[in-house]
Amino acid sequence: MTEPLIGSTCQECGARVFPPVAVCPECMSEKMADLPLSQEGTLYAWSVVHVAPKGWTVPYIAGYVDLPERVRIFTHVVGAQPEALRTDMKVRLTSATLGKDENGQPLESYAFTPAG
Repeated sequence: MTEPLIGSTCQECGARVFPPVAVCPECMSEKMADLPLSQEGTLYAWSVVHVAPKGWTVPYIAGYVDLPERVRIFTHVVGAQPEALRTDMKVRLTSATLGKDENGQPLESYAFTPAG
């Protein structure tokens, strides 16, 4: 099971962001609180990427996922070919191996996959 993602919400202006930050990017307030994020969302947009940092597996799909908390996340999209993806399709949080680090160890991160 993938650990839930945590973002931030500003207690001054209500802005919501991911990843979590100490200072609000909208109003510069330091009154930020943790914001647990949903594990399901909708795919907003995506692209196939053919150039990546050393050790990353290419090509891969990078995309934006909209969550119910009004947060848009930039993420890897896994588990589907690009031609199977469509705007507003339901996706679910998962984990993925993005490649290997300089020591040959797997690079693990969050990702989203089609939910059905």
